[in-house]
Amino acid sequence: MAVTAGAFFHAAEALPFAALDEILAPGGLLVLAPHPDDESLGCGGLIALAARQARPVCVAFISDGAASHPGSRDYPPEALRALRESEALGALALLGVPPGMVRFLHLPDAAVPHEGMRFLAAVERLSGLVRCIGAGTVLASWGHDPHCDHQATHAMAAALRRRHPGLRHLAYPVWGHTLPPETEIGMAPRGARLAVGSVLPHKRAAIRAHRSQLGEVILDDPQGFVLDASMLARFDRPYEIVLEVEPEA
Repeated sequence: MAVTAGAFFHAAEALPFAALDEILAPGGLLVLAPHPDDESLGCGGLIALAARQARPVCVAFISDGAASHPGSRDYPPEALRALRESEALGALALLGVPPGMVRFLHLPDAAVPHEGMRFLAAVERLSGLVRCIGAGTVLASWGHDPHCDHQATHAMAAALRRRHPGLRHLAYPVWGHTLPPETEIGMAPRGARLAVGSVLPHKRAAIRAHRSQLGEVILDDPQGFVLDASMLARFDRPYEIVLEVEPEA
């Protein structure tokens, strides 16, 4: 029976707490982020805790992030892409992930493919990362996040599980919280909450490292994207929601 977004997140906020080793499968962790900043917002605490355990943690950024400020002359797409990559590397360093464990797929921001040759090529590259780090878990954006790139990233994670049947597929919501409460989204949530209070200062610092998305760098595009205070407050909490993704029929 379908549930509404309001009921889903009410239930998600009450999911039981679980330890990291209960949430993740044994082995490495591959995190898929639609854009630079999604990883820090949605699962920065989990990344930091996994890195503390000395697990192999690889973060792959799917889009190039170059569409956040389309009206900027100071930061045209190539410059914005480079800026956001630099911010992402800085954020992940604060979470304990070295540059050698970060990948940028450079797919077009706001146009990440859901199918076709470019989609399959991206999945093939990600599949290589699964093998390289011995990943037991892929953690990606939630399939109901109301953003096309987040949904495409979710589809890539699902495709990875089809290629690697033993891979655990987990999801972190980012923009799903903004869905109208009456939106029907499917089944009630399954998963857990992860306590991240011990690494919350690192998560906060990682979010702050994405300065271009906080309105602190690009000043010539008043219509450009800025993370608002309510969004930042939602992710400034001592726990994160980690959702189990049902295998496709």
